[in-house]
Amino acid sequence: MTDTKTKLLDVAERLTQTKGFNGFSYLDLAEEVGVKTSSIHYHFKTKADLALALVDRVHGAHVAAFGQLDAQVPNAENRLAAIVEVFEGYVNDDKFCLCGMLSAEFQSVSPAVRGRLRTYFQDMRSWVAKQLNEMGFTDSDNRSLSFVSSLEGSLLLARLNGDASLIGSALEQVKQN
Repeated sequence: MTDTKTKLLDVAERLTQTKGFNGFSYLDLAEEVGVKTSSIHYHFKTKADLALALVDRVHGAHVAAFGQLDAQVPNAENRLAAIVEVFEGYVNDDKFCLCGMLSAEFQSVSPAVRGRLRTYFQDMRSWVAKQLNEMGFTDSDNRSLSFVSSLEGSLLLARLNGDASLIGSALEQVKQN
């Protein structure tokens, strides 16, 4: 990946996580990266192409992170706690989960992006279900839905209240029910 393309993705990711994908334009992106808008169009012909690249990038990073957690953290509950910490970090950095933000803008993203978002969240739920199975839960599919929903929802509330500790309730709720 070229340095310009990487910079564009880095800045677009941050802007999406802080302002929403519809909260910035190619002009905003160009000014922040220090390129002309034509340079952005060279890498991403449309904003839909940019959104697709962002989802693919984050999805790949998260799949790799899940693999690392599986390999390096011997306890499933601690692996889930690590995900909670990531979401708490979003609050501390005044950001939102990129795929969660794009999902909130579902009606304005392309069908291809919608499909990739579905795949991202299905993969996340499957990984969470695997952890819950390892913890001995028999209804891991339902619990994984609750966990991921609680993560995304508690992130909204935690950002609103400036209290990252609200996110920890996602893991506690799924363990108790």
